[in-house]
Amino acid sequence: MDAEAEVGRRSGAGNSGVPVHVYEPYHAHLPPLRVYFREVWQRRRFAYRMAHATLKGRNYETVFGQLWLVINPLLLAAVYFMLVTVLAGSPHSNPLMGFTVILSGLFAYYYTRNIVQLSSTSITGGGKMIMNMAFPKALLPLSSLFSSFMMYWPTLVVYAIAHAAAGRAVGIAFAWLVPIFVVQTVFSFGCGLFFAAMAVYFRDTSSLLPYALRIWIYLSPVLFTVSQAKEKLSANPWLLWIFKVNPLYPIIGSWNQVVLENRAPDGALMVYGTAWAVVALIGGAWFFLSREREFAYRI
Repeated sequence: MDAEAEVGRRSGAGNSGVPVHVYEPYHAHLPPLRVYFREVWQRRRFAYRMAHATLKGRNYETVFGQLWLVINPLLLAAVYFMLVTVLAGSPHSNPLMGFTVILSGLFAYYYTRNIVQLSSTSITGGGKMIMNMAFPKALLPLSSLFSSFMMYWPTLVVYAIAHAAAGRAVGIAFAWLVPIFVVQTVFSFGCGLFFAAMAVYFRDTSSLLPYALRIWIYLSPVLFTVSQAKEKLSANPWLLWIFKVNPLYPIIGSWNQVVLENRAPDGALMVYGTAWAVVALIGGAWFFLSREREFAYRI
């Protein structure tokens, strides 16, 4: 049994001679990590193929499915642009310049959101597979990561078009996008592992998570840049502190500094974002791996 460990056998009372199995409650502990990660690496194609199957099942691999991946955040960006720029009474001299500010942050945010949201249902949604197959369960959140990346790259193409249409510059600073993307991926995957395991114990996690993610967007540098946030919240240090504590503050903030300002990100933001990524990955992986043997019982 996955949820409980057999610790011994003894003869039954009297002369029955029937063996009695003694079980103790499951204790969380990590599996042999070297063996575990080797199995994950050997079966990485399984996660990749599963990501393809997931997207195909949701019609994301069709032309109209990929269009919807782009149209949905584009429409949302248009709504936020109307609220933040037009209704606020601060129209930009070049509307496309203001629109790309929101578009850049929104596309980056959607990448993290998709990883976390898809991962949160990866274990509870794979019940039959978990019950009938022996494999590293981290492959399921990993397939959610692959799916999210496949959903992300079409938005990068759309943003590149908007970036060029707005007349924004492209320079050598864009090389920083690679390490920023790695940091964001590591952080998002760590969060995905955590919520994937959390949903096994608390099934309402997948229902409540979309609302939490919706609030998260307003606490992140999505609708405005880091410099704009500091300027707007300078009169309220508490709100500014809450804004800076947000893990996406250094990650998306660094992304926007490179994409929108064509300069290298602040060193403090990169260090801060990397620290959050390491903490999220270690914490999420420990919580997931130490309880993996109990998933079959809980599901």
